[in-house]
Amino acid sequence: MTARAQRRMLNEVKKNPRVSARDLKKSLAHANISVDESTIRKTLNKNGVHGRTPRRKPLLSRKNIAARLKFAKEHLDVPPHYWQNILWTDETKVELFERNT
Repeated sequence: MTARAQRRMLNEVKKNPRVSARDLKKSLAHANISVDESTIRKTLNKNGVHGRTPRRKPLLSRKNIAARLKFAKEHLDVPPHYWQNILWTDETKVELFERNT
């Protein structure tokens, strides 16, 4: 792979960090540069660009966003000692002496 092709590929990755090696291969093919996907990955790794999967975030609907904002505004002036008595849970169902069915 030529230095020019590497620069072109790195610039594309900087513009769109979520681009796949397959898409990079297609875009380089439009410029008459034939490169395998594994070569693309190796070149990106050598240049400090590693493939990572972004962290999943919970999807919030407009209704949930509005409810959270309303809750935050209502509890804005609550003193810090109030929150020490609140039990924060992840809403997991737990049954001590029965089978969870």
